[in-house]
Amino acid sequence: MRKIFAVVVLVFAVAGYAQVQLMLPAVSPEDILQWLQQSTLPAAEKAVWLRILPKAFDDGLVDPKIAQVFFQRLVNTPPTFIGEITAIMQDLLAQGLSVTHLMNKVSQGIIMGRPWTVITNEIRLRASVLAATHANLSLYRPMAEAKASVRVKVGTFEFQARTPTWEDVEVEIAEAISDFIAGGGDINDWSGMETLIRTRLLQLRGRGLPSNLVDHVLQVLTPQLIGEIVSQAFQIERR
Repeated sequence: MRKIFAVVVLVFAVAGYAQVQLMLPAVSPEDILQWLQQSTLPAAEKAVWLRILPKAFDDGLVDPKIAQVFFQRLVNTPPTFIGEITAIMQDLLAQGLSVTHLMNKVSQGIIMGRPWTVITNEIRLRASVLAATHANLSLYRPMAEAKASVRVKVGTFEFQARTPTWEDVEVEIAEAISDFIAGGGDINDWSGMETLIRTRLLQLRGRGLPSNLVDHVLQVLTPQLIGEIVSQAFQIERR
């Protein structure tokens, strides 16, 4: 236990902030891959996931625990739905973007019994906004960024801690924009989107996202930047 405590102190000392998950049932990437091998997912989609997941796990783009629930839910859905969801997430992972939050959205939609087309359309919207957000915000990424992570297994349980990154900020901004639009907001109301984004980031400042990253992005955030993101996401020509 002294060793675990020392590692946690080191993470907080180096990064100043960490997202911590304490003593959760251990689910390793290997567990997920082994389960997939034996699953009844369509052969084509199974082959895709088995090919792309190892790197996605290594790069921190997929959380094994969220993936476990996602695949357990996905396996009992129609083949066409599985194919569409897999294609969307494969494209995001090829761009080096996290899909953990989208896996969670899919699982929630399935549990709630939402129509397959509704879930697919929402995930496609959120994926497009995330890709556009990443493309436009990458220009403003800080030159230096503190990162640290640790995983310690204790029997069948594990301790995890990691520092949120610039990618986490991008996800929060993309999700705010997506929520605004999915909730019926005007796609041209960039000021309204900016207000929602600022509100969420300030709520997460120091409690879910590092203060320095939040402060940095708030300095460059403008309705015009949001407009660039939305226009790219929905392929709207700006004049």
